[in-house]
Amino acid sequence: MADQPDNAAVVQPVAVAVEASSLRDQVATIRRALAGSPVRKWLLWTSVGIMAVIIATSIGQVLLNRWNQPFYDALARRDMAAFLHQLLVFAMIAGGLLVLNIGQTWLNQMIRLKLREALTLDLIDQWMRPARAFRLANAGAIGVNPDQRMQQDAAHLSDLSTDLGVGLLQSCILLVSFVGVLWELSSGFVFHIGGTSLAIPGYMVWAAILYAGIASWLSWLVGRPLIRLNSD
Repeated sequence: MADQPDNAAVVQPVAVAVEASSLRDQVATIRRALAGSPVRKWLLWTSVGIMAVIIATSIGQVLLNRWNQPFYDALARRDMAAFLHQLLVFAMIAGGLLVLNIGQTWLNQMIRLKLREALTLDLIDQWMRPARAFRLANAGAIGVNPDQRMQQDAAHLSDLSTDLGVGLLQSCILLVSFVGVLWELSSGFVFHIGGTSLAIPGYMVWAAILYAGIASWLSWLVGRPLIRLNSD
């Protein structure tokens, strides 16, 4: 019974440390794990490769967007030669996008795998340090089955970090690629409200930004309580 206060004193700082973990702490953990990892250069070149694939995919999507007008113009004119030509153009664009999509998926999975490998090796190195087993034995619930926690935590951190990084990069590139298209499409649109004309230059751009902001805020509002549940 005399040991219970000591165990509680040890458990409390660990729980606070887990709760105080932030995005900056997780980025610092990944940076430390990659500092001396043998897969660091491989991850760097793979990241450059997936960036190039995402840029090429954005260019292909812009080309596909521009393809719609000449295709439907050919249908309106009932021009068989132009129609067949546009079908050939579509096949080339769609085929290129398919190859790029497969390449992006493969690179994404490989980045996850190598990043998980680096994190796992770093965690094992810290686990095998002197007196670490004794500290884990007295750390409470968080120290139970550390081998399973290492596998699960490394998988979660690598998967979520890869998805967040690749998704953010792809969204930013798509924003830069299509902001001009949206602005041009909504440049001459005028709202008529109660006999009053209201022109908002590029209203589709502002509507997209507003929609993304509200969706992100709702996602943060719903997802923030899940952080503590996942850590438990």
